[in-house]
Amino acid sequence: MSQQEMLGGTRFTFREAAAGDIETILHQRRRMFTDMGYPADANLDGALSASRDFFSAWMADGRCRAWLVETPGGEVVAGGGVLMTPHLPSPRDPNPVRPLIVNVYTDPAFRRRGIARRLMDIMLAWCRSQGFGSVALYASVDGKPLYEAAGFVPTNEMRLMLRNASTRPGP
Repeated sequence: MSQQEMLGGTRFTFREAAAGDIETILHQRRRMFTDMGYPADANLDGALSASRDFFSAWMADGRCRAWLVETPGGEVVAGGGVLMTPHLPSPRDPNPVRPLIVNVYTDPAFRRRGIARRLMDIMLAWCRSQGFGSVALYASVDGKPLYEAAGFVPTNEMRLMLRNASTRPGP
């Protein structure tokens, strides 16, 4: 399914990704990490190689849904996805599956046109249509204002790094 939207004077096509789009998704994932300050090194290459297998399996069995945004000329300039992750049911949400939004990325030349906001609208509408009670994501510093504007709020999650984190930027 695809839909066209006029944003910033350009008509973009928003479409669901297919298995043949995995290399495009990986390209955007690489750019997302390098934009966040991760070095383009063997660690990133390893993560992307493992991500290829992950996306191949999860898209094939429906645990991953992804959307891409194309220019009138067919250039993919943005994308994002939703992973359906196992989750321990709780009184707040008895569903054993919870969506996690991943890989929200817009090419720098196309930012500030509302593309990522519209992409989020599409993914959130899909999550609602599936009956999910909540959705989570991990926000980059640059993405945080977009997610806050969409209604996302910080949670009480805490994290302990169990291996050397020297290859990742920030605290």
